[in-house]
Amino acid sequence: MDLLKHLGFFRAVADARHFGNAAADLGMTQPPLSQGIRRLERRLGVRLFDRDARGVRITAAGQQLLPAARDLLDAADDLVTAARDLALPEQVRLGLAADLEDGIPGMLRALAADGAPVAPTVAGSVEVVDLLRDGLLDVGLVRHPGVLDGLTAGPVLVVPTWVVVPEVVAGRAGLARGAASSGGAAVAAGPGTAGGIGLPAVTLPVAVPPRHHQPPAHDQFVDALRRAGHSGAVVEARDAAQRRALVAAGVAAGRVPAVDPVLARLPGAASDAGSAPSAEAGEPGYAGVPGPPLRLRVALPHSAQRRPEVDHDGVAAAIQSYFGTVA
Repeated sequence: MDLLKHLGFFRAVADARHFGNAAADLGMTQPPLSQGIRRLERRLGVRLFDRDARGVRITAAGQQLLPAARDLLDAADDLVTAARDLALPEQVRLGLAADLEDGIPGMLRALAADGAPVAPTVAGSVEVVDLLRDGLLDVGLVRHPGVLDGLTAGPVLVVPTWVVVPEVVAGRAGLARGAASSGGAAVAAGPGTAGGIGLPAVTLPVAVPPRHHQPPAHDQFVDALRRAGHSGAVVEARDAAQRRALVAAGVAAGRVPAVDPVLARLPGAASDAGSAPSAEAGEPGYAGVPGPPLRLRVALPHSAQRRPEVDHDGVAAAIQSYFGTVA
């Protein structure tokens, strides 16, 4: 449990004496605030508020603990302010959803070329959102859908994806040739969307980040696989290296965004990727079929919480422009 965040809930409700007003002050809805107070009460082992038809009243225990809670929160704010003063003001603290896989370096190069040097943090979308709310990031690119209470969200960015395996692995497995591939494909013969082959013919589970990185987006992706005729089976792996290892071993298919350079080794798909770079000589090829798109959103702190030295809207626009070339 994030103790400081929950102590912030405690302070807001104590000041407002009303859960609805406190939630509005915090830029969130009332149910998660009420749940947060209950979690804090369980953690501390005392009841902080009495709730009845007349409203909310702080308990005697709550009154005794409130000054210490305020001191902790003030000290944390002072620490963050001191750290901000030490940080390089021209660097944009950018949080990136791990689902972008190996497409992240290309996007960062594009931002640098646009004159926006960044200090990137790659994490699950839920963690990126928490860091934005805590003032530890300036801009975030996260999976959609997801909870963005307390933040400003940009438009939904739709990034095409392919479901792939290395041709050499597919060839050893004796599977049929597939879409746009000069070697064995990751699919068996069947109806589909490219060259007569599609997701209904993919026999492997798809390697994806852990569900807790962004539960609503994870569930939507699994549902999209099923609607497209795949079994919906997935393998959750903690990081991109582990997911690549599963694909290379032939035990899972990979989900590759259209900004990932692996598409340069997918015959017939590189031209669809637009910005995907060419593969180096000797690198393995991939076989695959179009998959459900990856949906992303740029998330920003509200205006009052932004660092004045950072061009938040400019960075957000540059990210949206970059993905607009592949959507």
